[in-house]
Amino acid sequence: MKILADGTQVNASGFYFLLDFNDRTNKKAMIDLWKIWKLQDLTKNQYIYLFKYAMETELKNLENG
Repeated sequence: MKILADGTQVNASGFYFLLDFNDRTNKKAMIDLWKIWKLQDLTKNQYIYLFKYAMETELKNLENG
């Protein structure tokens, strides 16, 4: 389990998925939306938003690629 800024615990597989997504996108979403550079500095709501955004982006890339 990984712990977010507000103490929320998230599973490691989802956390590592977002780490990979951030590496490939240069953390653009986190920086543009919240001026946050580290995944563990997100709150639960920010994490959920980013996870949904990353999944939608990945699905679009899969459909179009």
